[in-house]
Amino acid sequence: MSKPVVVLDPGHGGYDPGAVAHGLEEKTLNLQLALAVAGRLQGVKVLLTRDRDIFVSLADRVALSRRAGAKLFLSLHANAGGGRGFESFIARNAGPRSVEMQKKLHPRVMAALSPWQIIDRGLKQAAFYVLRHNPNPAVLIESLFIDNEREAALWQKEQFINTLADGVTRGIYSSLGLPVEQTGSKKKTPPAAEHKSLYTVQVGAFAYIENARQRLSEARAAGFSDAYIYHKQL
Repeated sequence: MSKPVVVLDPGHGGYDPGAVAHGLEEKTLNLQLALAVAGRLQGVKVLLTRDRDIFVSLADRVALSRRAGAKLFLSLHANAGGGRGFESFIARNAGPRSVEMQKKLHPRVMAALSPWQIIDRGLKQAAFYVLRHNPNPAVLIESLFIDNEREAALWQKEQFINTLADGVTRGIYSSLGLPVEQTGSKKKTPPAAEHKSLYTVQVGAFAYIENARQRLSEARAAGFSDAYIYHKQL
């Protein structure tokens, strides 16, 4: 039997830092959490929409979920805007699988966060792109507000990040109907992100447009239908 596919989606990245406050950038926290969770998960195939500080479009994040046939797409975020606490989201009018998975995942995370006196902001719905355009069950979590001084300080504690990662891992197991007791076992090396279509490959740089057009023609003849000429002013 093949393993269920879980896509972890660290929000933002590259030139998009997400929320910024108290010396923290959301994109870094999202990736840190995603790698920690990926290293804990067993019995599933884990894919990452990004495994380093690069920009990945929302459409490409959803495209990975679609190609992989994900049993769960989990988008990881930190919050901002003057509040505090943890909350989770599914799409408005989401299918029953997304509803069920949110109901199972959310309380597992909150159980891990409660000893840290983190407020439960509830299970919510929203029109986030990666939720409403996703063909597979999809949940987005917002873990604390980094513009809240206390919660920003928690994000800088390794013990807290490990606790949060354990809670998210248990939530994923629960949503997939897998035993949560395996959480906390020996961590494994996180997998590389499987988003090969997102890499840019340059096949030449030319001073004359005629040469560039010739190479473009060769690339398209070889089957690269999305090849194009990029003009850079020197």
